[in-house]
Amino acid sequence: MSPGDFPNDGGEFQSPALEDLVRSLGRLPGLGRKSATRIALHLVDATGGAHDLAAAIETAIQQVRHCSNCGAITEADPCRICTSTRRDSALLCIVSSPVDILPFEKGGFFRGRYFVLGRLLSPLDGVRARDLPFDRLIQRMEEDPVREVIIALDASVEGETTALYIQQLCEDRDLELSRLATGIPVGGSLAYTDEVTLQRAYQFRRAF
Repeated sequence: MSPGDFPNDGGEFQSPALEDLVRSLGRLPGLGRKSATRIALHLVDATGGAHDLAAAIETAIQQVRHCSNCGAITEADPCRICTSTRRDSALLCIVSSPVDILPFEKGGFFRGRYFVLGRLLSPLDGVRARDLPFDRLIQRMEEDPVREVIIALDASVEGETTALYIQQLCEDRDLELSRLATGIPVGGSLAYTDEVTLQRAYQFRRAF
């Protein structure tokens, strides 16, 4: 009998618990089987800091939430950006994901407020207008008068489709509608754009 003929009773490891940990880590974005295995083995080691990590995850799950006003990641609701008196409430930047706010805030050049859609229109994937918070966006623009709406979405087919829909929503409103200028590569993700490129795109944004 060759080694390959022996039954595998516990996956690659002799520990179902470890195998389950690897599978769970493998579901995280950007982690394949090898990376998940390496992290799992490090965590179960006595010096891997697994207890600290588990405590941090539990705390984050309990305390982190989405701002009920803009959709940003926060602990206090509303978030500090929405409640800041130093921000220009008439300048509204629409992004797809909470992580897209981070490069704007890190760059420090934008002093308005945000609105997070959560995702982009994608009819092929079954994501339609009713699945996005456009009603809340309209309510936001009516309750707090907006001078300019800046569309800061990924340069993708889904981003273009969503931008066009927002344009239709704003057609009859007395406001300026603009988009980030060129500088962000087509197909690129806004969340991973460097601050210099993002700032140039913001400074040279164009009317929709």
